[in-house]
Amino acid sequence: MAFLLQIIVFGILIIIGLQLWNARKGGGDGARTANSSSKTIEGTAEVVQPPGQSAADNFKQFETARAELKARYPAVYSMLSGALNAHAIEEKGSQDAAVTAMIDEWSARRGVVRRDLTKLLAENETEEECRAVVVAVCDAELTDGGYRAWLNWLHEQFETR
Repeated sequence: MAFLLQIIVFGILIIIGLQLWNARKGGGDGARTANSSSKTIEGTAEVVQPPGQSAADNFKQFETARAELKARYPAVYSMLSGALNAHAIEEKGSQDAAVTAMIDEWSARRGVVRRDLTKLLAENETEEECRAVVVAVCDAELTDGGYRAWLNWLHEQFETR
């Protein structure tokens, strides 16, 4: 009987030794599954972009769009950005006064301004597109009638002068 107990103890020691050996090597799937109560989460990992990086990317796209607007509508870009920036509006006392001064100043170049405004209105048919152009170019905030209507009005001002 003692011999039988020795064989059982020896077998248990071998099993414990194998378990320790597996744990040291990284273990097998069977050992981990039997002792683990965690569940596998299915899905994909995504890299999250920090808000600053996202803003920098959007700003870079905005600067690219402004450069494209400047190249495509040079007279309108120069006119609006020069006369309807925050400093010019404050200097003239109001946005309306700044617009009047801008029209007076640019009336000598009305042909090129009309061509650019005609092109801008033809290529940007929606209110959202016209708003995006004006907002990208200057500090004017238009509340009455919308941006497209204002650009049409501006075009008329250069036709009648």
